[in-house]
Amino acid sequence: MVKKDLGFVIKRHNFRETSLITTIYTSHFGKITGILKGFYTSKREFSSPFERGSLNEITFYPKRKEIWLFSFVDLVDDYPYLRTNISKAKVASLFLSLVDKVMQLWDANPLIFDLLRQCLTALEKEDERKILYIFLIKFLTLSGFKPEINRCLNCHGNLDENLYFSISRGGLICQNCFDTVRNLQRISKEVASSLLYIQKYEFTLTLRLRPSLQCEVEMLKILGEFLSYHLDIDISGKLFLPKAVSGRGIKNLI
Repeated sequence: MVKKDLGFVIKRHNFRETSLITTIYTSHFGKITGILKGFYTSKREFSSPFERGSLNEITFYPKRKEIWLFSFVDLVDDYPYLRTNISKAKVASLFLSLVDKVMQLWDANPLIFDLLRQCLTALEKEDERKILYIFLIKFLTLSGFKPEINRCLNCHGNLDENLYFSISRGGLICQNCFDTVRNLQRISKEVASSLLYIQKYEFTLTLRLRPSLQCEVEMLKILGEFLSYHLDIDISGKLFLPKAVSGRGIKNLI
């Protein structure tokens, strides 16, 4: 039965001389892979250039096989700013790569689809560093890798002024449990509060958050180490620190 859905182009590659195979993250079907037969023959059914990161309305035929047939594609938004702003394009590329690596085929998560759409829209006008850590925190939370920020991972008790983060266990450890957990790093109360705020509140409210540069750097460092440990993903080249501090190195700021 023919279906229609909105989807972001996650990756694409040519197939033979006239066709295209793409991976799409859709609103209702999750991640799907499909073939656009005759894509390079100027068929009227494919009105979109289908660039990576673009949002399209897609008509397709679901199958039990991994590769489905896409019969019609219509462009909704290609986020043109991504073609002129390299740093924002790198952030958007990271979003797409994370979705592709973490989400399984046909595992629908409309909240992640909405998050991707909100972040790509906001990225045009907002600072890319802010949109990066907002996306990372919310994506980890929605995809099942949620860091525990609200209470101590070890004793499940309330947190105090002295806070420590465990990369391997994925959450905060209180002062009382400090000696029972290895490889902890101290984090500030501002960082913990910012992480929890972004986890808890809807996207539009998180844009109002104005953490200090020190806090932003700490959050990105923790999230980067978390992604590296649990998902083998390196974002060290996508921290986007201001030029005035990037040369000093992250370690000198925390």
